[in-house]
Amino acid sequence: MRISWRAATGGLAGLVGAVTWAISSAVYQPIMEPAGVWFSDSGGTADPFGVLPEVGGLVQQTASNNTYWPRELRQLAILLAVAAIIVLCRTSSRAVAMAAVAAGGWLTADVLLDRADVHGGDTAFVLAAAAVAYLAAVAFIAARLSRAEPGGPALRHVVAGTLAVLAAASLLVVTPWTEQTTPTEVRVEAEMTALKIALWALFALLAAVTVGRPAARPAVALGFGLVSVAAGLCLVVGESSSAYPSVFVYALPVAVVAAMTAVAAPRVRGVGGLVAVAAVSAVGAAAAFVALIFGGMVVGSLLTRLADNPPVNGADTDISAPLVVTVAGIALSLLTLAVTALPDALRAVRTGPPESAAVAG
Repeated sequence: MRISWRAATGGLAGLVGAVTWAISSAVYQPIMEPAGVWFSDSGGTADPFGVLPEVGGLVQQTASNNTYWPRELRQLAILLAVAAIIVLCRTSSRAVAMAAVAAGGWLTADVLLDRADVHGGDTAFVLAAAAVAYLAAVAFIAARLSRAEPGGPALRHVVAGTLAVLAAASLLVVTPWTEQTTPTEVRVEAEMTALKIALWALFALLAAVTVGRPAARPAVALGFGLVSVAAGLCLVVGESSSAYPSVFVYALPVAVVAAMTAVAAPRVRGVGGLVAVAAVSAVGAAAAFVALIFGGMVVGSLLTRLADNPPVNGADTDISAPLVVTVAGIALSLLTLAVTALPDALRAVRTGPPESAAVAG
């Protein structure tokens, strides 16, 4: 029996998402989370400027920038897994709704497990098995509800665009270490890099499967897709090498704009349409970055409090990107969808409805 490319990609993405979430929950989170909540700092060495909360001579333990990167990896893994359900069900509107509900339940469980401080390899195995079972059950229900009815072009465009943006966001996961000084840090850094590259590749594959083989301008779509992939690779190089820090800054918007243009390319006509989509994507990406900074801080602080984890110190920022990026990706996809639909809408306004033309004749 032949397995379709859609089934293979969706199944692999779901499995990788479930396993990545489990490992991040029970293995990486305990490593990164600061031990204890309050500690004695009689000499003032940990808080020389007296900026940390203090009660009865005890100073509150805090985290720093990117301490909670396992949370980012977990959320991306959840989004990848539920996206696999959408792709397996051919982007049916009912499957999208079912996946959204499943993601909400999974994210809630993730916060509760983080609050419970689960840890250990055995726990990770149990969590992975539970996640796979949960995913299989949701996929079965979604498949029955969708009845093999594929989603329309507009819905596929929005889903593919959002997945493309999430692919780029996967490469934003970084550790707080500017230089790894212990064997554990070296190992964790290498494993985290491998996992985020896997998430990036699978998000991109799911986006490509959702778009399908373009009926129009396949070479243009492929070209912009390859540009996005190249920019993604530059993101990895720029983040891991201090010799090329500027690459990281410029590669991110290029990856997003190229990906959005690749998704929209089959729906636009002419070079002008491509330029319009690219321009709108660039402006939207800049606005999304601003929203990510401010919205991410709100979401990050809220998640830290809900999980009862030590807060990030006042000199740093507690930013949680995946959920904000998902909303931004949907908004950006809707914006580019409107751009692709604009020429036909204007043409319809000029010519009028068919019945009006018949009456005039």
